[in-house]
Amino acid sequence: MNYKETLEAVELALLSRSVPLIIGESGIGKTSLLKDFSKKHDLYLVNIDANLLKEGEIGGLPMVVAGKTYYATHHKLMEIDTWLQNNPGKVMLFIDEINRCDHSVQQELMNLILNREINGYKLSDRVLVAAAMNPTNKMDDYRDTDYQVVDMDPAQEDRFIWFHMDSDPKEWIRWGMEDGEIHEQVLQFISNFREYLSYSSEEEYIKATPRSWERVSNALKVFEKRNYDNKTLYHLVKGNVGTKLAQEFMTFLEDNKNPLISTEDLYEMEVLSQFVRDEIGQASHSRLYILSKNMILKLRDHMTPKHADRFSEVLNLMPKDLRISVMKELKSDYPDVYPILLNSDLFIEGFFDCYGRS
Repeated sequence: MNYKETLEAVELALLSRSVPLIIGESGIGKTSLLKDFSKKHDLYLVNIDANLLKEGEIGGLPMVVAGKTYYATHHKLMEIDTWLQNNPGKVMLFIDEINRCDHSVQQELMNLILNREINGYKLSDRVLVAAAMNPTNKMDDYRDTDYQVVDMDPAQEDRFIWFHMDSDPKEWIRWGMEDGEIHEQVLQFISNFREYLSYSSEEEYIKATPRSWERVSNALKVFEKRNYDNKTLYHLVKGNVGTKLAQEFMTFLEDNKNPLISTEDLYEMEVLSQFVRDEIGQASHSRLYILSKNMILKLRDHMTPKHADRFSEVLNLMPKDLRISVMKELKSDYPDVYPILLNSDLFIEGFFDCYGRS
């Protein structure tokens, strides 16, 4: 499932009081997915990284007081209770990397996740629980994976709803343009080479993941403001995605160092000059795709007939195959914008032109 499909399925599971288990490669966006769900439903998110836990931590170390044994409460569980005492809402408890910890720690977490209690501590009914893990080589699609994991027994596995999450370049690009604030050059590169969003090679130890490209984006923003040379940037990119992709990315930056006309300028022009029309007509598919997406986001802020006509005019200068792709995305992903464009004669003309109608 892609990001959107997984988010909707996890939402259904959580709202029906089940416990979803998200399986996906490292850096694919499992944590971001739970953040988005929590934000949407106004939940306070508490994240526990199982990989960092030692035996006895989550269950609490025993203390004897007046002849009775008590167990210290883990600080993350105290955080939950403190928030609930001072707020009327609900908490989203997210247990990450549940199969990357010792078996004893895993057993403690299972009590908390599935039985909702451990050593006298009980989770409030106002707490939703979700977990995530990396794939194991016993799964059909991950026979060659080399994650060091501790598998659960069948009885434990049966208590979860399993969701396999895959990386989807289209979803990631959309996220990167809206909430992720990914650098435009990174978005253009992934748009042009979508197989590189999640990429591994037998010849290299470093794997490219959505998370590593986010780090490249952050570094590129700093690089543009500081006096670093290109070699320094290359080493940074190589450390994130490997030598092969770093070389290709640096070549891509050099080939695309002259920026395409900005979205703001396109909307502010009274008339599109022939120079602008030629520049759009000669641009690559990846640059035009990012331009169209940026124009859509800007159109959301100014949904006027004038802006709708200008977007349509620019869109009609793009190749037909790209135009069709953007129109399909508009209909499926931007229900607030699409009806405005349907009132634009230029948009309708472009639609008919794509499908050979008169």
